[in-house]
Amino acid sequence: MKKIAIFSDIHGNLQALNSIVEEIDKEDYDEVICLGDIIGIGPNSKECLDIIMDSNIKMVKGNHEIYQINEDLAKELLNEDEYNHKEWVRSTLNDEEINFINNLPIEYEELIGGQLFTFSHFFLNQDKTYYEPLPILKDTTVFDIMNNYETDYMFMGHSHEAFNLSNKALFTCVGSSGCRKDNVTFYTKVTIDGKNVRIDKKEVLFDRKKFESSVQKLDYPDRKRVEDFCNIVTR
Repeated sequence: MKKIAIFSDIHGNLQALNSIVEEIDKEDYDEVICLGDIIGIGPNSKECLDIIMDSNIKMVKGNHEIYQINEDLAKELLNEDEYNHKEWVRSTLNDEEINFINNLPIEYEELIGGQLFTFSHFFLNQDKTYYEPLPILKDTTVFDIMNNYETDYMFMGHSHEAFNLSNKALFTCVGSSGCRKDNVTFYTKVTIDGKNVRIDKKEVLFDRKKFESSVQKLDYPDRKRVEDFCNIVTR
């Protein structure tokens, strides 16, 4: 039997990440995987990234990590506020942290019990350099993309709302563990016993007041996005 803990889209919410890591440490997991976007939007990108770097947590690139190492793509896809926020995050990171981001894989695969498990931030484009945009979830395009995947189980983030899709495989979006509207975050527990796979959502309390305070005390670019995503009232 193998147990894997998965989380995604922390987005600089240090308090949520600390609570998740503390909870995961209480159990005997074989692997812990972060599906990207540890940085961006929230106030503590650097601190969250450092936790990943100092741990045994495996991580794939999210789009917010890619923006830090692909300037052309950032300028193409981000509006002015988003780009200024990206630059603010960059100003907090040192060369070691940027190098860590640069060396992260965009996808991670593992064969477990004869079944292939794929971990990525979201559906990748054909040359596996970036993620298919969220609007594909609203039409049949998503099923064409799913049919191109040779896997049994795929876990992803990017969409802050969790969902499941299936064709010949099960595609599970675990949702955002950082952009929360209350004091409850979560991670996903995957238990693999032979051909049997069980997926459970594990809720965890975090220090919401401290998180809100950390947002409100910093006047950084595009702060309104985290306030909107996390239902924070500006003082």
